[in-house]
Amino acid sequence: MNSGASDAARPERADSPRTLGVILLARIALNLQFRVVYPFLPAISRGLGIPLETAGLLLAVRSLVSMGSPLYGALADRRGRRPVMLAGLVALIAGALAVGMAPGLIVALAAFALLGFSKAAYDPAAQAYLGDAVPYERRGRVLGIIELSWSLSWFIGVPVAGFLIAARGWRSVFWFIAGLGAVALLASWRLCRECGRGPANRPAAPPAAWTWRLPVWATPTMFLVLAVSFLLILANELVFIVYGVWLETNFGLSVVAVGVASLVISVAELLAETASAGTVDRLGKRRAVLGGLILHLLSYLLLPRLAGTLGGALTGVFLMFLTFEFTVVAIIPLVSELAPEARGTVLALNLAVMALGRVIGALAGPRLWTAGGLTANALMAAGLLGVALLIWWLGVRERAEDPLTFRPDT
Repeated sequence: MNSGASDAARPERADSPRTLGVILLARIALNLQFRVVYPFLPAISRGLGIPLETAGLLLAVRSLVSMGSPLYGALADRRGRRPVMLAGLVALIAGALAVGMAPGLIVALAAFALLGFSKAAYDPAAQAYLGDAVPYERRGRVLGIIELSWSLSWFIGVPVAGFLIAARGWRSVFWFIAGLGAVALLASWRLCRECGRGPANRPAAPPAAWTWRLPVWATPTMFLVLAVSFLLILANELVFIVYGVWLETNFGLSVVAVGVASLVISVAELLAETASAGTVDRLGKRRAVLGGLILHLLSYLLLPRLAGTLGGALTGVFLMFLTFEFTVVAIIPLVSELAPEARGTVLALNLAVMALGRVIGALAGPRLWTAGGLTANALMAAGLLGVALLIWWLGVRERAEDPLTFRPDT
């Protein structure tokens, strides 16, 4: 089959169960390396012989590398989705193996840089591939299904990681991730080979350096959406990074118990992602995000009041992640249509500003915790969400003739 035939067949295959299953498997592997660090950061820091504040550098480096995602997204626009997606999975395997062998902080930092590249390369390329093929009216459902990888990686990976750490030490978790990544790479290679090797079916605009005009994505709407994505992730990171130490310190939970308790997060995210896949297209993207931001802000204000008992704390965490995950998933299909000519670049920019939020949150979160405990982290997060809500409410409008899309900027 020639490349043109492959590309022509792509829209019919992009949202097939097999294709979605392969991308979902790859995303589970990528998200597992991302998420498993948070509840077990104290155990990892003890294993590397470094304080918790220094261990936060691992997350900061990973997020800093992720900020290079616009380069990888532009490459996916020009050269096709396939090589970028596969390169991300290769980096995942290499980075996980390197963490598993790291003798100290320096090697661990380099390994986490590879892990940062893996997700920054794969995610926007895969999202752009689906965005190329799936009509905007159904894209919320398809991308919502793919985002189930967040809850599934937590539901499967974190309890397994807790038992692996207790039985074999913290390094065993990353060996497990490397093995899962290898399976995902093989499945993705076979799928992508069938999908063809050419670039996406929509031509990309030339890079800004080649022309005197601004890039196609440089619109006021784009910058407002990116600002909201940044604030949303920053707020979540401030609380999420101290999640493990909070449960250990306040309630005396072991690493195994933290892993089991973390199932609350996976259930919340599973419900949120399912709700997003089922409702965002019908509600309209802007309206869905606005409602999510309001509820997410309220969850931060409630969290300190519920933190007195383990049951209350887990309830607060459930509400926080339920509203966060719904909101962040609802943003993705909207971003995918802001500049269709440079879809990979735009989705990568969204990932980059989220990575910047994680960098700042990873550095500031432990210090806020040391200064004022969970209350300081939660109140700071609520303040940031208030700013994001105002930006979205006052700065983002929809076209009356098409409630599923943004008003174009001129």
